[in-house]
Amino acid sequence: MMKKPLVNPDLLILSIVTFLGQFTISMANLAFVYYFRLVFDLSAQMIGLSAALYTCSYFIFCFAVGPVASKMVPSRSIQISMAGMAFSLLLLLATRNVYIAFFSLIVYGASMAFLWPQLAAWITRGKEGELLSRSTALFNVSWSVGAALSPLLTGYLVGKSPSLSIIVSMFIFIGVIFILLYACSSIPSIKKVESENENIRRSGKKDESTPLRFFCWGGNLTMYVALAVILTIFPIYAMDALPFSSFQVGILLFLRGLSTVFFFHHLGKHHWWHFNSRAIGGTLAIFSITALIATRFESFIGYMLFFIVFGALFSAMYTFSIFHGASGSRYRSKRMLIHEAVLTVGTVIGSTLGATLYQYFGFTRVLYMCSVIVLIPLAALIAFNLKRKTGESVPN
Repeated sequence: MMKKPLVNPDLLILSIVTFLGQFTISMANLAFVYYFRLVFDLSAQMIGLSAALYTCSYFIFCFAVGPVASKMVPSRSIQISMAGMAFSLLLLLATRNVYIAFFSLIVYGASMAFLWPQLAAWITRGKEGELLSRSTALFNVSWSVGAALSPLLTGYLVGKSPSLSIIVSMFIFIGVIFILLYACSSIPSIKKVESENENIRRSGKKDESTPLRFFCWGGNLTMYVALAVILTIFPIYAMDALPFSSFQVGILLFLRGLSTVFFFHHLGKHHWWHFNSRAIGGTLAIFSITALIATRFESFIGYMLFFIVFGALFSAMYTFSIFHGASGSRYRSKRMLIHEAVLTVGTVIGSTLGATLYQYFGFTRVLYMCSVIVLIPLAALIAFNLKRKTGESVPN
């Protein structure tokens, strides 16, 4: 009699791929900030533009390649993504022409569009309720551990050479391709995975979505504005005005990521927040207050506390968005595509508007922007609840 494996091999492989994918993307994204400042001598505004380039490219190509990727076996789509991102990093390292460097970022973002919507849809396929919550928690913990650990290594590598972390990222992307090739050839359950289009055609599932997804998407967008500020603008601010080394900045980002991982795990074990509009509104309100308080911080301890609190609030809103977006949905990859597109828009706003505000008005004004913008989805959620209480029709 064959023994049942202690760990589901499908979930193990998907967790490894998710971890390595986010670890490497986070490493490359943070490395770009230092690389473009130290090698190309770009201003904060231009560095913000460079971040917007690959995020805009990702946003556009999510919609462009979505119909094509949904016809593919998910593992093939992920392999295409890894190969494209590795090529883009090689192109960036090979040039000193800023326009070619910017083109490499466009290729980088386009390649990423083959990754996250299909990977998230694969992990959550066929699951609802607590099973959906656990699978999204697995996905969230895997990528957030990668995001938490990455800044520590990136800060160390950048201290050695601005190009070293980009080289390491390129080789990890290539390594993920070989992991998937091994999994597809040796794990029967992964061999049998079909494309999403084929899976939908066979299942005949009806759509039973919740309207709370709209407010979660709006909240997630505004939290990603803040995340872009932390990942793109704060390292520049630290270099320009704070007595923090690149390694200390890496520690702060690590603590933010560690807080995110912990709360992703916590939310995956509980279900009190399922379809709970108060949890959504409370998260947005607390962040608005926290960002206002952070305008008074100048010390390492102060920013450490801010990053830890932000990590917890960010994990909550991200979990609300991915869970309520997927819950009851027939077309998971399309919902994940919307989820990814929303966070991409938030990243573009945060990196471009945040960089402009920082360059002309300072980091305090950037935090004011973060505090105010989260009030928009909060106001919409309050209006929705008032309409629902008075018996008015609300969208599904």
